[in-house]
Amino acid sequence: MWTIDQVEINGGFLPGLKLALPRGLICIIGPRGSGKSTLAEAIRFAIKGTGGASRQRTDLLQANLGSSGLVTVVANSGAEAAYTIRRAYKQPAVLLAGDGRAIPNVDLERGTFLPLDAYNSPEIEDIADEVLGAKRRALLDDLRGEELSRINLSLAEHRRSLEANADRIKAARGSIQDLEERIEELGDVRARLNVMGPLQESEPSAEYTKAHKQQQCNSREHKRGEKALDAIMSFRRDAEALQARSLDQSRFSLVEENSANAALLKKRQAELLKTISQTSENLTAVVEQIRNASASVESIRTELHDIHSKQANELAKLQQAQQAAGEKHRVRLDLEERIATLEEIEADLARQKQDLAVLLESRKSLKAAFLLEREHISSLRDAVARELQGETGDKVRIRVLRNADDLAYRTMLTDGLKGARVRNHDEILDSLLQLRPEQLAQFVSSDDAAGLDEACGFGQERARRILDAFCENVDPLELEVVEIQDQVRIELNVSTTEEPIFKDAAELSRGQKCTALLPILLARRNNPLIIDQPEDNLDNHFIYETVVNSIQRLKGRRQMIFITHNANIPVLAEADMVIVLNSDGKKGYVEKSGSVDQCRDQIVDLLEGGPEAFELRRKRYARR
Repeated sequence: MWTIDQVEINGGFLPGLKLALPRGLICIIGPRGSGKSTLAEAIRFAIKGTGGASRQRTDLLQANLGSSGLVTVVANSGAEAAYTIRRAYKQPAVLLAGDGRAIPNVDLERGTFLPLDAYNSPEIEDIADEVLGAKRRALLDDLRGEELSRINLSLAEHRRSLEANADRIKAARGSIQDLEERIEELGDVRARLNVMGPLQESEPSAEYTKAHKQQQCNSREHKRGEKALDAIMSFRRDAEALQARSLDQSRFSLVEENSANAALLKKRQAELLKTISQTSENLTAVVEQIRNASASVESIRTELHDIHSKQANELAKLQQAQQAAGEKHRVRLDLEERIATLEEIEADLARQKQDLAVLLESRKSLKAAFLLEREHISSLRDAVARELQGETGDKVRIRVLRNADDLAYRTMLTDGLKGARVRNHDEILDSLLQLRPEQLAQFVSSDDAAGLDEACGFGQERARRILDAFCENVDPLELEVVEIQDQVRIELNVSTTEEPIFKDAAELSRGQKCTALLPILLARRNNPLIIDQPEDNLDNHFIYETVVNSIQRLKGRRQMIFITHNANIPVLAEADMVIVLNSDGKKGYVEKSGSVDQCRDQIVDLLEGGPEAFELRRKRYARR
């Protein structure tokens, strides 16, 4: 738990503002145009920057902070650890330790060093309206940031492995297609040779035939030497790349300097680096052995080149003696040469198919590991949702629906249907969404229009058109691993009877949207929270029944800053500090700050409509 101890603004719309903030609930009140949102955004800007900020927020900062404004925030993270953050608009933040020493290499924008929750009404509505997407998931994921970061790194590594595997599969399939086309081009040369019958005595001598066949062997030996050298060089590049990666010790860093576990992890990291160093030495030896193998192949090729040259000279002499040989023998030799080529292509084709089978089998394991990591993330979200549910009560319900956010899959299907020349795209899309991505990918890979028709009932002609479009527009290897995310359901009980009726936040009115979201935002973690005018869309009954009770229950464990026009929040929730802002039309300033009792007159005047209106309501509502 950390808190904002002090805020200071120099320049801009709130020049000279300086406030010491307590723990607990802080309410900022004032007439419209007095700088309440400017103060909230200035604090938010100092700690988190403008990453991901809406145009509305950046415009507010530009107008009310501008180039002359400097925001300073003093943060207290406990155990006498204090930090000072200074930030000017469009300038990087300066982070200082308690002794004034600059702290480098801390990315405040990531939100992990001093995590801050801050929301305004439009942002809360955006989360409520997002049935599919990442904003609701972020409400859960932020609470397991470090653990999810590690899983996401592993997930990214799995995805890279899948992408590399896909590239190799596509290359293997391309090579197989090329080889099959070459076999087709050669035709049925074996049958043509059989038709010619046995060699006649009048045909060229056995010595010439033997030399000619040796020349064919020499050509194949030369190609084999080239292939062997290419394979060794590829092996060498891979080994050298692996060796280079082993030398980059930053990849194996385990230590978080600010963690209580730093000493243990440093010791473990030293052991790990020693193992990595030994591995690197072994790799160095492997690279040297591969270089020796490369030199050996080069030597063999040189030796073969000399032998082949001598044999070519011998064949040339025999060719001169055989110039009178008949056309039939020439054709026979040509066919035999083409058969030899065919046999080599067939051998290459068999090897490529075997390699492809290995790659496809390996892909199954890679996909299983990838899906397992995604399941791990879903399990973490489930656990967080259960924890939040325990905090929010029975009026709001939060659930994780696994693999229910098919937005990415839907987008890929929409792209795949382009050019299909079929009607009722929405109906077709709904039918395709019933298929698992890997199932549809199999139909695309095998060009199985009949299977697609049987699964979806499109009819033969429509299935053919749809599949042709997918074969043109979609990579089945990408399709089979498209991410179908978890959907986070945030629901509100709208029933006025004992029988609950839960509706998703996206289906609710503006006021109900905030009603559904606010208990979650209040309860989700212990770092400071800034809420800018949530009651704009809330009724007073809900503020009293839910918001006030939640604030009273939670303010002991987190600092909350509310910009509000509703008296119930500072008064009934017993604000630890009320800050009253005002302005002269050009600049804003702090008119008063203190407890609820100390700011009573301002609360009555600004939030209750003045003493007369407050007294009139008191009399009218008084029970007789």
